[in-house]
Amino acid sequence: MSIISQVLVTLSAALCLFIFYLETLATTSDRTSKVFSISKEVLEAKAMNVLMKNQGVYNGFIGLALLYAAFFSPNGREVAAVFLVNILVAAAYGGATSSPSILMKQGTLPFLALLSLLFF
Repeated sequence: MSIISQVLVTLSAALCLFIFYLETLATTSDRTSKVFSISKEVLEAKAMNVLMKNQGVYNGFIGLALLYAAFFSPNGREVAAVFLVNILVAAAYGGATSSPSILMKQGTLPFLALLSLLFF
């Protein structure tokens, strides 16, 4: 994996881990409310709180998988590509069903990382 790819994959992992933090550890914070445009009252509802934490765990695992791909896997390009495509599909779905800005916010870094894996 090239250094450019490694940096972009690592940044994509950091994005996933930041989302993990917001959804799992800081679920009802002002920051989470602002980032996801969801009121604190809604975030504090039991059902929403559980859903956010569950979704956050998935983002955490994807972030860790990307770090594994970037620094430890003997097949890092392939492992990273699988998880980057996963992120892009989720971003496209979120953009189509929730807010178009999700596609740009969640999909730009993984898209650039995937391109770097293909061309560098």
